[in-house]
Amino acid sequence: MSTVLDRFSPATREWFAGAFSAPTPAQLGAWDAITGGSNALVVAPTGSGKTLAAFLWAIDRLATTPAPDDPGRRTRVLYISPLKALAVDVERNLRSPLVGVMQTAKRLGMAPPEVTVGVRSGDTTSGDRRLLQRHPPDILITTPESLYLMLTASARDTLRGVTTVIVDEVHAVAATKRGAHLALSLERLDLLLDKPAQRIGLSATVRPREEVARFLSGGAPVTIVAPRSTKKFDLTVVVPVEDMTELGTSATPEGSAAGATTAQGSIWPHVEEQIVNRILEHRSTIVFANSRRLAERLTARLNEIYADRLAEEGSALQDASGLELVGVAASSMPTTDLAASPAHPPAQLMAQAGQTSGAAPLLARAHHGSVSKDQRAFIEDDLKSGRLRCVVATSSLELGIDMGAVDLVIQVESPPSVASGLQRVGRAGHQV
Repeated sequence: MSTVLDRFSPATREWFAGAFSAPTPAQLGAWDAITGGSNALVVAPTGSGKTLAAFLWAIDRLATTPAPDDPGRRTRVLYISPLKALAVDVERNLRSPLVGVMQTAKRLGMAPPEVTVGVRSGDTTSGDRRLLQRHPPDILITTPESLYLMLTASARDTLRGVTTVIVDEVHAVAATKRGAHLALSLERLDLLLDKPAQRIGLSATVRPREEVARFLSGGAPVTIVAPRSTKKFDLTVVVPVEDMTELGTSATPEGSAAGATTAQGSIWPHVEEQIVNRILEHRSTIVFANSRRLAERLTARLNEIYADRLAEEGSALQDASGLELVGVAASSMPTTDLAASPAHPPAQLMAQAGQTSGAAPLLARAHHGSVSKDQRAFIEDDLKSGRLRCVVATSSLELGIDMGAVDLVIQVESPPSVASGLQRVGRAGHQV
């Protein structure tokens, strides 16, 4: 094992050796800087273990140091995420190293303290916020806006023991008003502390690195960890028709992403058919759209196309077998108003916040900021577990969220920026 890992406790070293074959270059560089007490900006591709690089030293310290008696100094690690979904995802992903290190420590005869994790964001209820204030967690996961609200209220007293601040996806805020606001909040936080907290920034796509490092540290010295990337992408630009000047004149299907148009040629039906083909060729897919409206329309059309194909396959099988349904008494058939029950619900009624009542088996579901917190969690879990083949998302699944074994990412239309495109492509193959 590396000499850098020798700086960790025996429990952490043993857990890491059992869970991974070796540290990544990003992890080695980050741990070298972090264990030395330096501020660090870690720039590495998605799936290179940046989150564990930032958290493992903090987890090691929490597992080997008794918790302070003063509740106001209990929270020692502050993780700041630009997205609520990413905050929840990180909280979920921290369970494995936390439980692993604690169990290993107990097996080695140690008595590690209980390490707690809390999440405060715009989705946190008032009751949960009060509970976090009465019983602060060791690790607090929050957003820039929620941090500001805490610093301007009595909840700031729970942050007086913070020693480490982790800013994930720092590129998403560095050049924006949110970034300026966050920089002020971090300075206000330092004023509460006995000494400035160590700051760790994480990003896969940040330029220029020196400027972002200066933003992260507030002018204090910072170590930039940017190992050479060895990750390769298999990228293809697909045009679904041979000649875009010959799109035909058939009417656009109801609910298509093309919207309400007259009977004229549209590329959207071709796009939608091609997307369904690609989804069915792969195990797990994320389709990125640039607006919530497009995400909903695409989700509805993909499910309708999939249902039509299943119906056609069923009819073909029935015709081939020559079977007939007989012996069913008319009185036993359910009475329904066929005229009031269309074969396919309108697209605009489908996929709204996961609505699937009466629909054929789902191929895709929509994921964006207007979908409720609980529904987003269900959708993410379904995709990770393999119960759902596809999610159509906006930027809500763009930044650093670990979606498991996703093997295909489809970007519909051009991404908003190069950085956004790289982040979205990085959702595929997102593992060390």
